Amino acid sequence: MATKNEIQSEKSVKSGKFGTYIMNHKMIFFLLLALIAVFLWAFIKTTIMKNKFEKQTLEIKKQCENKIDSITAQQMELTSKTFAWAIRSEITRDNKEQVNQFFAGFIKESGVIKIQFVDAISSKVLLSTDKKDEGSMFEDKIALLTNNTIHFNNDSILHVITPVMGLNTKLGVLVIQYLKK
Repeated sequence: MATKNEIQSEKSVKSGKFGTYIMNHKMIFFLLLALIAVFLWAFIKTTIMKNKFEKQTLEIKKQCENKIDSITAQQMELTSKTFAWAIRSEITRDNKEQVNQFFAGFIKESGVIKIQFVDAISSKVLLSTDKKDEGSMFEDKIALLTNNTIHFNNDSILHVITPVMGLNTKLGVLVIQYLKK
């Protein structure tokens, strides 16, 4: 039978063998630990940089989308002003058929959903690309009171509202609904 001293000496020999092995190869173990530390540092640094890059990319995309939306709104305002001048000249001549042809041509443009001409006095939709709307009451009172071109977003639709001015009075309001892409 093995005595206590023999068991302890076997344990110390085993631990002594491992300890002496490490001590004999301490440079290899030091380099191995250094390699593991460098690998962990590089992995953590790469992950941090990747997350930072993704955040910056999302921020830049959001800024670009906002800029594109504002440019689109400005472009639609300018287009609606010019279109309102054409509408004014035909409305003053009481040539509603020509206005309907303008509407039919303009609605074919990419992104244009609906165009309406609203009478400033009665608040009724006089002309529209959606014939069901003609004769109905226009609900937005603020749009009827404006003397400047305004725009606002409603979900994915840009509403551009332009007053159509006669020589002395406001003839009506041109409402263009544009689908944002």
